[in-house]
Amino acid sequence: MKRFFFLAITTAFLFLMDSCSTKFNVAAPYKNITVIYGFLDQADTAHYIRIQKAFLDNNKSAITMAQTPDSSFYASLNVKIERINIYATTPGVHDTIHLNRVDLNLEGYPKQQGVFFNAPNYAYKFTDVLDPLYSYRIVVTNPATGEVDSAEAPVIVDNDPLAFNIPYLDDSSANRAGLSFFGTPINTNDVLDIGGTYTPPPYGTYNFYGQTTPAAVAQVIIRFNWVDSNYATHTNTAHYADDDLGLIPVLNGAFDISMNNVDIYSAIRSALGTAPASTIRLLSRCTLFAYLGTPDYYTYEQIQQSQGTGLTGSEIEPIYTNVKGANVLGLFTSRGSRVGNISISDETVDSLIASPLMSNVNIKGTAY
Repeated sequence: MKRFFFLAITTAFLFLMDSCSTKFNVAAPYKNITVIYGFLDQADTAHYIRIQKAFLDNNKSAITMAQTPDSSFYASLNVKIERINIYATTPGVHDTIHLNRVDLNLEGYPKQQGVFFNAPNYAYKFTDVLDPLYSYRIVVTNPATGEVDSAEAPVIVDNDPLAFNIPYLDDSSANRAGLSFFGTPINTNDVLDIGGTYTPPPYGTYNFYGQTTPAAVAQVIIRFNWVDSNYATHTNTAHYADDDLGLIPVLNGAFDISMNNVDIYSAIRSALGTAPASTIRLLSRCTLFAYLGTPDYYTYEQIQQSQGTGLTGSEIEPIYTNVKGANVLGLFTSRGSRVGNISISDETVDSLIASPLMSNVNIKGTAY
């Protein structure tokens, strides 16, 4: 499962799922608010949907309730995925997938330590391969109350360069040339551009509630890899640092994220730091992570930024949700990703070695 994309929303919803909400009337009786969170990713072999309660009870301590699983989990839920054929003349339910409740601690995703209980750590799981011919609608039924909640997400293809194309990874000439961000001298007018395109698979005219593409926002992260080579002890130690180029809209299926050379050099200098005694630095190939998200995620992110969070925010509870139901909130959507390695151009390596900004970093060449 991916760890980079959408960290902000993961944090926000985990806060909701494991805390009391200050949006409710403190004099109100106990009330269950369902929170549904899930990101579908075609690259994942298993898909997990988190479904919990946000709680408030004016007769009990929130800290006491936080230590009780019944305060955060429902005793019984019926959870299913309905696959909707978005290319059909009249879209309808093609088939249904039943989701089983599993303990994430046993699935290899243990819960972080804190005030809240750590076990059980439930989520709902299915393992079907995601098909871009369909959208995926989650339907959650609470048999105790009869409430039905639902949300629908398209699929973003991430294993097909014809659909999700990154020239640095998919164009042989661009890949051979490598990342090039040198200048003489380096200045803010010299930039590294990393772009790509997304084209829904050619099965017909894509239409998901009026949207012509499932991709609305992109994020690119460059992982700088290097080796500390100590010539006194004859040991080599691998390191890496990630540089997040941020979120940018996908317009007409294309995106282009740029960063000027001065910022890149400063990021590398900060990541590597002053070289330890008797140590030279050898640059390894970079790892390029590119992610795409849906309009639902992008809307959520924009509202979060304008709304604010934390002590100065207007609400603890996010004001955007794409889950439909009487007492529910959350985000159920999808993402796509491409990952690959790419060299740094020879001219850029030479520039990094010679740059005054890197005088204490002691870069001497590459490990490839």
